[in-house]
Amino acid sequence: MKRFLLTTVFLASAMSATHAQSLTRYAPANAIFAVELNDLSGVGKTAAGLTAQFQKLRLPEVLSEATGSSAKERQDIEGLLNDFSILVGREGFVGAYLSAKSTQAGLLLAARPSIGGDAKVKAWLTKTLSDARKSGAVSSFRVAGLPVYSTGDLFIGYEGGLAYAATDRASLTEFLSRFKGSTQNLKTTSSLAGSSNFDEVMKNVGDGNLRLYADLRNVTQLARAAIDAIDPELPGGIKLEPLLDSLTTLGRFGAAWKVTSEGIDNTTILIPEKRGADVQFQRLLTPNTALDLKAASVVPASAVGFSTSATNPQAFYGWLSSLADRTGLQPGGLDAFFRQELKVDVQKSLLGWMTGEFASATFIGKGPTAALGESVTYIGTSDEKTAAQSLETVLPKLLETGQRLAQQKTGAKFSKALLGDVTVYRYPVADNISVVAAIKNGFVMIAQSDSALLSALTSGARLETSASYRAAVARVPKDALGWSYGDTTASLKSAADGAAPLLELALPLALDLKPSTARKLSNGLKELLNFLGDRAGFAVSWTEAVAAGTKTRSFQPIKW
Repeated sequence: MKRFLLTTVFLASAMSATHAQSLTRYAPANAIFAVELNDLSGVGKTAAGLTAQFQKLRLPEVLSEATGSSAKERQDIEGLLNDFSILVGREGFVGAYLSAKSTQAGLLLAARPSIGGDAKVKAWLTKTLSDARKSGAVSSFRVAGLPVYSTGDLFIGYEGGLAYAATDRASLTEFLSRFKGSTQNLKTTSSLAGSSNFDEVMKNVGDGNLRLYADLRNVTQLARAAIDAIDPELPGGIKLEPLLDSLTTLGRFGAAWKVTSEGIDNTTILIPEKRGADVQFQRLLTPNTALDLKAASVVPASAVGFSTSATNPQAFYGWLSSLADRTGLQPGGLDAFFRQELKVDVQKSLLGWMTGEFASATFIGKGPTAALGESVTYIGTSDEKTAAQSLETVLPKLLETGQRLAQQKTGAKFSKALLGDVTVYRYPVADNISVVAAIKNGFVMIAQSDSALLSALTSGARLETSASYRAAVARVPKDALGWSYGDTTASLKSAADGAAPLLELALPLALDLKPSTARKLSNGLKELLNFLGDRAGFAVSWTEAVAAGTKTRSFQPIKW
């Protein structure tokens, strides 16, 4: 029950969706993960129409039927969710902390309930403690004058408009002491909001209704402690330490989502660890700022989704090769494997013709794929002749080797054929499943179906001339490392038309629902997707290099 309560608080906070640092400035500085929630009542007012439409799905009723719950149990679930929405109504905080005495991270939660929710929260606490006393002892103590109740491995309390809970006494004690200004006995006066690690990340993402922070270096410490405790014996002397080195090198991550009257703004940043142990991975994380991105001049204007980015395939291959060598999976790295198994020089025959631009486009699907769309990958090439040689000689060898190692047999073989003036290469992956590829206008195009490739090869207007695309990417700076664009309206409406009949057939089998309930749920989902589609527009995001690391920003317009 205790773990369920904590999990419910966390999920309710995460779904409620947030820049006041009033709770973060009391939290201990050594968080490996933190969630901030702010002004949830404002979000609720802005998105009231969406909330009302979502409630029409009647998910608690569906969940009750799927789990065989009674009407009373369903009411309890609805009441519980409503109580927790009150609990985090104004502000919420969730933090994960390392403990020196454990290989598991502890949770710290704090919230300021909605105005007028004081009595509700007190009643919830009273009931929780009453239930806890029935199954075990409940003790209490005070921290800086604030009451804390211990129910075994959970510490909870509520006072003066602040609700708090933790699985670790030390982190809660530090939080409450700082909250009451009683810091004389603390080892450090620096809080999470006051730490340089947190500040450098979160000042780059700005304010938001929901903000996330993660220190992946500390996550590595947690993973190392867990591995040491288990002491696994891996076959062939394979080592896990290089994987942890890569994780450490990722450094710190931050994100913020903000609901506005125009839509939803999102900003994320990754700040790699400058003293990371994986040099190859550091090279991979270094932005490729010299590449001129051209895919939008090749992709047809009929695409409903598009993204392009400046990558470093040589660095990616170098990192994988180094990782294979250091973990012991492939002594000598990938070069040794490819030369031995395929007699292929990957650096020359595959990587040498790549410019570094990788793009993808999504087209409205046909038939059963209509709800999902059809995707095509574009790989920029500076040498179409060498790229064609790779598609005809190197890739078939790679495929055959992969199938042999996986002990997979298929009667189909690699083939090629002319489609107009374009050569189409077909690679059998499994029975009745193939990947097709072609080269045109400086790009290798790879698709999972003939119809998707045909969409990519169609003539006519290009995406860069589309008025909606040009309007959406007007926000993108000229020195961006990559960007994406999506016709959210078209995608949602396509999903609404395709997903509803599939769900109506699948839900009775998957969740043991009555056909009538499945029909109501699928129809409700269709209405919700169409509701969103009517109010959404063309989403855009872009990535840019900043002094600290790599920042990505996105905007999804919504007519609430």
